Amino acid sequence: MEFKHYEKPKTLSEAYRLLTEIPNSTIISGGTWLKMSNPSMDTLIDLEDLNLDQIEEKDQTIEIGALVKLHDYETHPAIMKIGGGFLSEGVTQILGVGFRNIATIGGSIAGKYPFSDVMTPLLTLKVDLIFYPEKKMTLEAYLNSKEKNLGILTQIIIHKEDGLGCFKKVAKSALEFATLNIAVFNQGKETRIALGARPQGPVLAHEAMTYLNSQDDISEAIISQTAQLVLDHIPFGDNYQASAEYRKELAKAYVKRGIKEVLVA
Repeated sequence: MEFKHYEKPKTLSEAYRLLTEIPNSTIISGGTWLKMSNPSMDTLIDLEDLNLDQIEEKDQTIEIGALVKLHDYETHPAIMKIGGGFLSEGVTQILGVGFRNIATIGGSIAGKYPFSDVMTPLLTLKVDLIFYPEKKMTLEAYLNSKEKNLGILTQIIIHKEDGLGCFKKVAKSALEFATLNIAVFNQGKETRIALGARPQGPVLAHEAMTYLNSQDDISEAIISQTAQLVLDHIPFGDNYQASAEYRKELAKAYVKRGIKEVLVA
């Protein structure tokens, strides 16, 4: 990675000014994946001094600073409690603890990395992202957004829900990117299904969710039809890890298992 200048602002307003006024500048949080997105830039803007590394649990929400390290996120009691711990499962399989003590949750989300294991389980929950200055949007809206200048991601807000979730990462080894990752979450009469590393980024299976949530009784046939709707409406692609057809077979199997785990058991 090549850069000419390094800045460490003391306020968010200063950081935003640098980001908007200096061409070819970028935010650095953990920096673990930065080289993959832009190997050459003019200025790195480090947010380390802006107190964005805290997790605060409130009555209805969990507010996570963008610079919270992945290991702190995965081991926080409030995070481990949600959905039976499936959010933590979405992080604990990412390389080793040493890596997760450097990488941040904000960097993992802001980069929209298609291989990310972090975002897939989060996508099945009600999650808002807070950007400076004064922008708020859901995680799904952010992932679908084509807007380039959203500001600086400062917080991830998880709205608490009672329910059960599951997460599955399919990979050749612990040191490999996911061939596919899948999350299913059930809260009351609503089940949500997300798939990532397709090899594109995570998406909700809206058609499959609508069908499943309209059923009064969940049978093997309904679960199979839900899995088929996932395959019918979500695109899968080829890369060096796996073919689209192989990913479809994985999705079919693990969507079924996930639904059974959170809904039938």
